[in-house]
Amino acid sequence: MTALHPTPPRSIVGLLAGGLLDLFSSVRFGISMLAILFVYMAVGSAGVLYPIHPNLFHPDAWVHAQLRQWRPFEMTEFEWFHWWPFDLLMILICANIAVTTVRRIPFRPVNYGVWMIHSGILILVVGSFIYFSTKVEGDAPVIRRQVVARWTGEGATGGAVSVAAVPGNRVELPTPDGAWALEVVDVDPNWEILSGDAKGERGYSVSVMVDRPDGTRFIRQAIAGHPDLTEDLLFTSDTTQPVKRAVKETGTPLVEDALSLDLAYRSQDWFYLRNEIEKSWAIYLRPVGASAWIERPIEDLPLYNDYLADRSWVFPIEGQPPLPIDPIDLPVPAVAEDDPLRGTDLRVTGYLRYAVERTRLVAGGPGDPLNPIAFMTISSERGEESKYELEALDPVKRRDDGGLLVFRSISSEEELAPFLEPPVLRFSIPSQEFVAEIPVRSVLLAQEEQGFADLGDTGYAYRVVAVQDEIPLSSGVASIAIIEIRTPDARILRRWVFDDARLTRDVAPDGSGPIHSAPTLLDDAIIATYRPGTGLALIKLVAGPEPNRLRLLNTIGSERPEVLEIAPGRAVEVPGGLTVLVTQYLPKAKVERKPWIVPPSQRDRDAGNHFAMIRVEAPGMEPRWLRFHQYAFEGPQDQLRRFRFEPQRIALSDGREVELLFSRQRLPLPAEIALEEFVLTAHVGGFTGESGTIRNWTSLIRFRDQQGWTDPMPVSVNDPVEHGGLSFFQAQWDPPDPARAEGERASRGLNYTVLGVGNRHGIVTQLAGCTISVMGMLYAFYLKPVIRRRQLEQAAKVATSSPRREHAMTGATT
Repeated sequence: MTALHPTPPRSIVGLLAGGLLDLFSSVRFGISMLAILFVYMAVGSAGVLYPIHPNLFHPDAWVHAQLRQWRPFEMTEFEWFHWWPFDLLMILICANIAVTTVRRIPFRPVNYGVWMIHSGILILVVGSFIYFSTKVEGDAPVIRRQVVARWTGEGATGGAVSVAAVPGNRVELPTPDGAWALEVVDVDPNWEILSGDAKGERGYSVSVMVDRPDGTRFIRQAIAGHPDLTEDLLFTSDTTQPVKRAVKETGTPLVEDALSLDLAYRSQDWFYLRNEIEKSWAIYLRPVGASAWIERPIEDLPLYNDYLADRSWVFPIEGQPPLPIDPIDLPVPAVAEDDPLRGTDLRVTGYLRYAVERTRLVAGGPGDPLNPIAFMTISSERGEESKYELEALDPVKRRDDGGLLVFRSISSEEELAPFLEPPVLRFSIPSQEFVAEIPVRSVLLAQEEQGFADLGDTGYAYRVVAVQDEIPLSSGVASIAIIEIRTPDARILRRWVFDDARLTRDVAPDGSGPIHSAPTLLDDAIIATYRPGTGLALIKLVAGPEPNRLRLLNTIGSERPEVLEIAPGRAVEVPGGLTVLVTQYLPKAKVERKPWIVPPSQRDRDAGNHFAMIRVEAPGMEPRWLRFHQYAFEGPQDQLRRFRFEPQRIALSDGREVELLFSRQRLPLPAEIALEEFVLTAHVGGFTGESGTIRNWTSLIRFRDQQGWTDPMPVSVNDPVEHGGLSFFQAQWDPPDPARAEGERASRGLNYTVLGVGNRHGIVTQLAGCTISVMGMLYAFYLKPVIRRRQLEQAAKVATSSPRREHAMTGATT
């Protein structure tokens, strides 16, 4: 009889280990983890759909939202799939796969496919962990060329200034005679060369407007790679050819040899991290006058929702529910040794996802300075009505309707007297003892070309061409009467007669001439002066000298104005069937500037972070709202079209002044990048201005290494370039851009490129895992059936031969 040996009791650790092994080898556990993973991924990618209306069939009953963007989470899709719950799920699933494979699937040829599939999945997960934990991605703007300016004449210091070759960008070059103003006025990326050895080729042409300190100007054109073709263009009074080549006019291509303008690469050595991958906000600061920015990363700043501690920080949104109060207070300490505010913590106390800055006028307090602003309405008997907002101290905003309506402020009654006089031209010819004062209002209001009027028997005659009141100048405000004078010898002179006689000058009959130079009189025997008086204004509103006093000066139907007392809310009738009403008057108006949150229905879904704003505070500093900048340009001379550059100047209580700018974190590139050329490949028919006509965008870029610049390398959307451990691909381009406002320059485009920059660590491991899994599938679907069939055939043979052997053995025994 065999003795029974009792099984020794298992330790708690052994029980736990066995239980875990049983759990991780459980198919139910694996299916449960996969189900949870599916829900997690579906919520993170597709979002959630939930009802907000009791009638589930109502068109607006359901709302689609991204759960990961809600306030408790504030995660990008990349962050959601790199969060610890997702990592934990993947670890549990991998543990389940590994344990189940080892314990339940014997390592035999028939199961090699399953082992390869499971091994490939584990390797793929490892590669994904490497990829997500080390992923860096951003973008880098690269400008095609810059204009480098140097003064090589007398007093040269060897210093240079540069400006990006982008239409509208400006810079000043200091010289011993004063600053020369340089402005890029045109860039032609497809300029046809018409002379020299390169005749017939296409080049990259940059035209720069050069303003001398004496007020004269010319245009210098330079072509990349062809410095010998640099030449100047001169302005002429010839209406058929207002601009001519200097070589044709003066015999030399350059009118100022001491000014050197060269085209050079504008290399880029930074790339900016994408917030769409992982939130990478930053504040940049620098002392006023410095060029280099110092970065301060902002940790834990949200991305998708608005965060305010006080609703009064922003303008209310009409028709929308009150904004939720959800304060934040994020410290932004200095991290660089050369931080200009080292030891002073900036704090972010507010964030707006999509807001614009707006202003409104409010009444100031007793201690605020005088700033009269009036809101007026002028209506006619026919029911027509026009509304006006006039600012007495602003030379531009004090006038409307072409100067027929004017608002002025006076500090004493003596200042009112000139407004009660009509505009007058005074002519004096001392050699003939002739003096005449001639009102000009009736002449101008006739709105038809006037003939010459004789000035007595002096032989001189005149006519008024135009009058402009209160023109803003760099030195102040001036009024001008433009007249033509016919001299006794039948010459025609055009004279600009200012109310400040020191500015009066003669110009050519077509208006050209030395406008910006010292005043010149071509005939100083006749002297003309201009007193604007009430000017051309038909209605002039005058504030003062008492704070709340308003008077209306009406000149409709008369040369001299009629003075009427007027008050807000009290209508005044004037000739012509017009009624004037001051609806609101603010003697000490001040501008209130706040963000206004754009309602979700009015937002551009493709705007990205363009309209984001943060509220910044610091000890000794007034809180400021900073608008988001895509890039931290060094200055306006480096600004790219369609990208903002509006740094805020901050004064601290201790006297320090710095500039702040809200943008993204940036990292250094492994090597400087230069843009050699940008190639636009269009479909048949050519580029029409629509993106649909473009087949491909290609940037030809160079990298600077120890040997210098590399050969040009093509980079396109689906053809990246690897360099220094990073991958570079085409992300954005510079399309043609018309002038959007008065004074802006139009652009032909192709002045810069934006390259996507990123690493791809773990990709090889991921590909290896996928390859192994696919090989395992091929093995399982194609080799395993063969192996099983052979095993079954072998088993069948064994089964058929076994009865015969048994029968033979039985006979032998018998």
